[in-house]
Amino acid sequence: MREGRSIRKRESRTKNDRAGERFEKGMEKRKGGGIPALKLKIREYRTSDLAQMLDLVQELEAELAERFPDVQIKTSVDEYADRFLKPGTKYKTFVAEVKGKVVGYLIGYPSLGAPEVDNMYDILPVSPGWTPPEFYLQITFVSKLYRNRGISKALHKRTIGYAHKQGHREIYACIAKWNLPELSVIRSFDFVKKDLGYRYRMTLKF
Repeated sequence: MREGRSIRKRESRTKNDRAGERFEKGMEKRKGGGIPALKLKIREYRTSDLAQMLDLVQELEAELAERFPDVQIKTSVDEYADRFLKPGTKYKTFVAEVKGKVVGYLIGYPSLGAPEVDNMYDILPVSPGWTPPEFYLQITFVSKLYRNRGISKALHKRTIGYAHKQGHREIYACIAKWNLPELSVIRSFDFVKKDLGYRYRMTLKF
């Protein structure tokens, strides 16, 4: 009986190794801990990711509904599909991929510095050669099963590098005070904190 289980395990491992042709193979143990470190890929969003992205949005909304039971959460699935993830708009999305599965994302966009103005447009009304001074980190989400594995930090690192390369002079986020995991990630990049009452504005200048 043990021999049979051993053979099945070896076969399973072989199939898993072959399935990762598009991505880095296998998993490694973190130093000093028993949690395996995922081999993930951070890349730009593709339209073929839409279905997986919307699954993550629904997961996010379910968590918010559980956290705020007295508030009716309005679904934003259609807004993601028709606005945030629509090609040709101001929104820039990076995804975290593990063995072909999208397990997290970060959405941001070039900001004109005033949220009430930013919300009025989706296509940048800019002249050629001009770059808005700020880049705004709108939302980050990682599926629950993949948290505490460095994925959010990897998404932020890639996005910060992108914003700097594009010529933005600063990057910022507004984060609720209860969102301690996100605040921890942002602080690791030396963002400067400004208390706005119920949230913080976190800013990193280049």
